[in-house]
Amino acid sequence: MNGLAPIALGMVGLEFALFGNALALMGVDAQPLTAQGPHPGRAVGVASSLIGALSLIFMAFWLVMGAPLGRDGALVPVQLTFSAISGMYGFLFLAFGVVQVLDWDVRPVGNVALICALMQVIEIVVVVGWGLTTGNLITLAVLATYTVTLVGFWATTHGSSPRARRLCSCSCQLSARSTSSSGPAAFCPARHDPVGYWR
Repeated sequence: MNGLAPIALGMVGLEFALFGNALALMGVDAQPLTAQGPHPGRAVGVASSLIGALSLIFMAFWLVMGAPLGRDGALVPVQLTFSAISGMYGFLFLAFGVVQVLDWDVRPVGNVALICALMQVIEIVVVVGWGLTTGNLITLAVLATYTVTLVGFWATTHGSSPRARRLCSCSCQLSARSTSSSGPAAFCPARHDPVGYWR
């Protein structure tokens, strides 16, 4: 059981990344306190995106190097698939965190998110091939929320409407909550609209 502890660490980091960016999209602490104050996007980049990236990349390497499910047998493809998924999100959040901290143009990261959405669909097809057990159906539902979040991330980085940014924020929340198995998103405030936060 101790061999699976790094997976829990990766999932906690993913929740940091998803919730921190979802709150920023909703406008929570999205503007500097003073006119000359630092932009909170940099803090979100470190406190959310980079922490999520480090934990997910660690998880991806652990699933391959530590092989907690074994090095032979039917669980090896499962282990490798989830290593690929966590690595993909880890690298995406690493890129996003660096862009946030350095205040660069985020659209190229949005383009990568769109490619990740395609990869996620392929990974969903792989999981379907394992059979439609209850556990796999839950996994498929979670992976589907990630796919929606990735498309929303791309739309948000490419000048989407305030409504689309709120939908992306809700999708981030749903992804984080489904990851932590705490159920569907309980709220989706529509009052906040951080104009151009990610642009």
